[in-house]
Amino acid sequence: MLLPVQLASRRNSTGLTDTVTWDPHSLSILGQRIFILSAEFHPWRVPGNPNLWADIFQKIKANGFNTVSFYINWAVHYPTPSTNNGNGDFQSGTYRDIQRFIDEAKKAGLWMIARPGPYINGETTGGGFPGWVGNVAGPLRTDSPGYMQTWTPYMTAISKIIAQNQISNGGPIVLVQAENEYSASTSNNIYMQAIIDLYRANGIVVPIIHNDQHAGQAGNFSPDRPGTHVDIYCGDSYPQGSNRWAQVQAIYYSAHEAVAPSNPLCLAEFGGGFLLSWGAAAVGGTGYEKFLLFGGTNWGQTLEPTVYSSYDYGGGINENRVATSKMNEMRLQGLFLRVSRDLLSSDLLANGTNYTTSSLIHTAELRNSASGAAFYITRHNDSTSTALTTTKLTILTSAGQLLVPKAGSLTFNGRESKIIVTDYVFGRSRNKILYSTAEVMTWTTIGITDYIILYAPSGQTGETVMTFTTAPVVNVTGLSNVSSSFSNGMLTLSYSLSGSQFIPITSGNGSLVVIIMDKATANNWHAPVLAQSGTFGNYFSIGTNDTVLVGGPYIMRTAEVSQDTLKLTGDLNGTTTIEFVAPAAVTALTWNGASVGVTRSNRGSFTATLADPSPITLPSLTNWKVSGSLPEIDPKFDDSSFVTADLTTTNYTNLPPLAGDKVLYSQQYGFYGGNLIFRGHFTATGSETSIVTTVQSGFAGGYSAWLNGNFLGSSQGSPTVSVTTDTWNITQTVLRPGQDNVFVIIQANGGKEPRGIRGYSIVGSSAKFNQWKLQGNLGGAAKAPDTLRGYLNEGGLYAERIGAHLPGFPDSSWTSGSPIANGVKGAGVNFYRTTFDLNLPDGVDVPIRLQITPAPKTSNFRVQIYLNGWQVGKYINNIGPQTLFAFPASILRRKSTNTLGLSLWSLDGSGASIPGLQLVSDGTFSTSLVFEDYVTPDYAGQQQLRPTPTFVSPM
Repeated sequence: MLLPVQLASRRNSTGLTDTVTWDPHSLSILGQRIFILSAEFHPWRVPGNPNLWADIFQKIKANGFNTVSFYINWAVHYPTPSTNNGNGDFQSGTYRDIQRFIDEAKKAGLWMIARPGPYINGETTGGGFPGWVGNVAGPLRTDSPGYMQTWTPYMTAISKIIAQNQISNGGPIVLVQAENEYSASTSNNIYMQAIIDLYRANGIVVPIIHNDQHAGQAGNFSPDRPGTHVDIYCGDSYPQGSNRWAQVQAIYYSAHEAVAPSNPLCLAEFGGGFLLSWGAAAVGGTGYEKFLLFGGTNWGQTLEPTVYSSYDYGGGINENRVATSKMNEMRLQGLFLRVSRDLLSSDLLANGTNYTTSSLIHTAELRNSASGAAFYITRHNDSTSTALTTTKLTILTSAGQLLVPKAGSLTFNGRESKIIVTDYVFGRSRNKILYSTAEVMTWTTIGITDYIILYAPSGQTGETVMTFTTAPVVNVTGLSNVSSSFSNGMLTLSYSLSGSQFIPITSGNGSLVVIIMDKATANNWHAPVLAQSGTFGNYFSIGTNDTVLVGGPYIMRTAEVSQDTLKLTGDLNGTTTIEFVAPAAVTALTWNGASVGVTRSNRGSFTATLADPSPITLPSLTNWKVSGSLPEIDPKFDDSSFVTADLTTTNYTNLPPLAGDKVLYSQQYGFYGGNLIFRGHFTATGSETSIVTTVQSGFAGGYSAWLNGNFLGSSQGSPTVSVTTDTWNITQTVLRPGQDNVFVIIQANGGKEPRGIRGYSIVGSSAKFNQWKLQGNLGGAAKAPDTLRGYLNEGGLYAERIGAHLPGFPDSSWTSGSPIANGVKGAGVNFYRTTFDLNLPDGVDVPIRLQITPAPKTSNFRVQIYLNGWQVGKYINNIGPQTLFAFPASILRRKSTNTLGLSLWSLDGSGASIPGLQLVSDGTFSTSLVFEDYVTPDYAGQQQLRPTPTFVSPM
């Protein structure tokens, strides 16, 4: 298939700054072409201590990425319209500290793409809209006056933070997105233009991008279309959905060329997978990225109803901050892209199956018309194929057309792809590879010697041809299965890939070492930047091109040369032999600040062995205390402090109440997440036969109903059903004729809005509900007592309202009882508490999770998990799939006592218990990280703001 050549290169800018410019090929930052390889990472999904942001940024940088794209969650910063006098909550030292987040990215040497919304989706509650936004009149995400007034204060505040952190002001932000996944047509240009105008009015001068989720990339707001437009148009789609692989080139490149030819190809969201929902089973392998690079945790009520507590869908860095094997692949790609500058101004000349002797292999030819370099990107033509296929490839080089390799074949084993380079120039000496069937990992110059690393899977062969004006001296003595020959100005290296081997070459151009590795070995090699002074001194190619080569470490964080010493910091996942190539003056090594003995190898490198840290034994979870947590089902319960739900109108015109005269949507009363408790009062006549309710909970929601303390039943919830209508039959024995009867619903709120009772009626008599009382999290969003963790951390359970989930809560009057041995005897809720100590040694990272042993699916119960006052997980036994819940290191206390709380809600009259609970670890890693116990407000700090606790007999 032939595709048009891109437009002739020309530089575009916003006209406000030349720090970031672009042409149809790529961005340029400070005058240098950059391939933006961006990871996605959301600040609020690391609850608690913001110190842990640095860990994730360093791991992103270490594994090949040069940029981080990040959403900013309006709901987190503006729980009410008047938060901090309309300036929002960006409190220093908390997960809301956006300035700290940006600072840590810059320290790591990463560019940033800011995506503040107003709408972000991100599978977060309300798509990032605070719950109160849904109460305004008029449609959202339009130029409706009511909606426009809601987002202006937030976008003004966040725009000012972004502006002061742009690259033009010495910060790392190079692009800013307007709206998100906005599929509306340009008929909504007033709204989009208002966002753009606000950005510019508040000092944003870098390019503005747009993420078009419209099917087929319609080109809405493209700069190559008339009307309102952004600077750079971006598409949004996923080549790998839940069960498919798609042809990237046909879908994205052709669409881009049709609608935004003046722009570089921009894919705003390009995950190699897709999210998993409640009840789903994980799919996919380790060869591709599933969703976000680091997803983190949907703690508290920050999740929306299609997702569960973990936002890790096979990410390169898992929810517990462990870099998985996927990061090796990303690092290989990132290292290649950062040194292969000719690729960034190459054009796609042609593609198809006619390049290879096997029609099963697809090739795309990219060629740089200025330098003559070319890049042949090869893969299976059927992108779902996992076949073992061999072939030869026809390439065009400065030496003419060639069929390569001359000996043997190219091998594609499964979903393997190769980038075959031709006329590839590298190094201080301007060495030229005519072609190589082994891939380029990276190259660098250390001292007076150029180094290049080539790799292919173990057992495959490589053929690399280089050009020299005179015969070079090639030393293959002692090497295994490596041969060289020189003829007609071309040096041919032929080799098998196994382990690593250094091939020294001396020519009139200078000194060169070709390092060949099998892919498994290459997966453990790094090229960390040697930072220089200056604003961007730790950014590769902007501040420095200087690197060293280091093999062995699981994570390579920083490298520095100080006189005769190479100072490395990083992490190890076992006893590790480190090998490094550094400037000639270096003869010593420190690892994480400690001196390490080194040995010079016979190939010019140094080696050292670092020991594995001792295994850590985790404590058992014992000494549980328990209290009931549903006193509201007692008809005598005093609900006078609850909110009276007496509104009769709603702005949710598309979701009007279905029955009853009161609007019972929780967000209209200031409750935007978590469990809800409704108490409906009516005077019975004695002839009532049933109560009918329609409850909107969101996917995987559910609710239970009682009348006068008698259990009526439960709607168990479903991963595909958001709203249910149920009839609750009443026996005459539970009615209290002529008296106040109390109908109670406890509802699991699945996030987003609206949530609550959409309709209600009493069957069999003329009786009507004369009052509804509603309780969500204590104080709602406006007066939540826990201002640090925030209103989205808690729900309306009695134990939450009195602070029983907090460290230091006085539970001495509670009885001993276990969620395993005792559970809940009937339908209802119990709250369990215990403590545990870790005493983890310094210099060791032990990512910890809570593992729940599932009961049979027929047992309907739900668990909320609290660690040191933070709600870190929701478990639904009859739905799943999550049974492992990360205990984020940002809130886990390594040196002091941890408090664990569990709410156990049985939706069955027969009761429920948890079969098993234990702490497990993702591994033991030696690390340069410095941890501290993040001590957040405990019960004593909130005691005056919460009701006096009363012990409730367990259910």
